[in-house]
Amino acid sequence: MSVPLELVKGGAAELVQLDGDRGTIASDIPSAPGSRLETRIDGRSLRLKVHRCVKEGERFTIEGRFIDLTRDLRQTLESRLTL
Repeated sequence: MSVPLELVKGGAAELVQLDGDRGTIASDIPSAPGSRLETRIDGRSLRLKVHRCVKEGERFTIEGRFIDLTRDLRQTLESRLTL
């Protein structure tokens, strides 16, 4: 499963993996290593410090560490990923 995210810069993205504060996002737009990818979910801000970005077909796989992931939001995301 995946969780749809809204990119602040525009474009579509989805969270495909979450392990603690580390995550993997599939996105329509790239984000350079070291940058902070700003997303929103349910009106809440969520930023990912990008470690790696790889183009796979028409999309980009972006891996990194969430900067401001609260325990409550992490539990929400984990439950949506397992549905």
